[in-house]
Amino acid sequence: MNKKSSERQTTSTSAVSVNEKSRAHVQRDIEMICAWVSFAALIVFNALAQAGILRKMVHPTHAEAFTWFVPARYVDLIWVVVYAFVAVWLVRLRNDKHREKGLGRIPPSILGILFTLTCLLQIAWLFCFHAVNYPATITLGLAATIVLWVLWFFSRKHDQTIWGWAPFSLWGSWMGIETITDIARAVSYYLSKDGDLSSLAQMASTIILAVLLLALACFARWHFHDWVFGLSALWALLGIAVRLMDTSKVTAVLIIVLETLAAALMYLPWRKLTGRLNSVDTVSAQTGNAVEVTDDAAADDTDQDDGDESTH
Repeated sequence: MNKKSSERQTTSTSAVSVNEKSRAHVQRDIEMICAWVSFAALIVFNALAQAGILRKMVHPTHAEAFTWFVPARYVDLIWVVVYAFVAVWLVRLRNDKHREKGLGRIPPSILGILFTLTCLLQIAWLFCFHAVNYPATITLGLAATIVLWVLWFFSRKHDQTIWGWAPFSLWGSWMGIETITDIARAVSYYLSKDGDLSSLAQMASTIILAVLLLALACFARWHFHDWVFGLSALWALLGIAVRLMDTSKVTAVLIIVLETLAAALMYLPWRKLTGRLNSVDTVSAQTGNAVEVTDDAAADDTDQDDGDESTH
């Protein structure tokens, strides 16, 4: 009787575990379907936005003011790179074999929910942006940026490889840059109601924003070892400099100089260079000491020879 009861308990336990696994698989499948559908919808709406169709659909209520801190249109090609990286991340997230390696403690369900929320927020942001509704655009842009960096944090814990954090570093940094440009557009629009903004004010604000953005990129590079953020900042500022070449060459050249200095600070191997310089200094110091010793020895020999000659 005991054997039969234990066998029944074992069978029931195995049946429960099988049911739990099947439910977990169904839940994962639903989450991944929602993630892929929302991601596909985001790509479609962004393509419509880049083609100018979305703006015609939403009928903007007013025209935009000319703002200096806005990149040229070609920089939007970065969305292709962003979406390619994100697609690879989604494939890796769905890969059960990869997930079974125990890359982290973050449940995939949290990542899927945050990802779907991000896509929906950015779709709403696209509609408000092309409707030139600045308050809603800035609010949704900030919300999407915050969710993206939360997703970056959790995804980095789930997958410590570059594929776990780089897609959301690129996406989050670019969404943050888009939000900054939206704020600059809004400020230019509301202030230009009282008259055109002076070139000096536009130049000063553009340089200040560029310095702050590059400082944030350097902080991410050295504090979090996130080198992708800096690439987004450099790409955006390059687009701003190219766009301003016909408006203010001085501002464009200053931005390029700032970019060059920041790129050198972020991406040159300073530790190796510092180590080599230290080794060169050590070798030169040792060589100098050896030369001094040789000179002293030669001087002693000369003095000794002089003494011998005087004796004779």
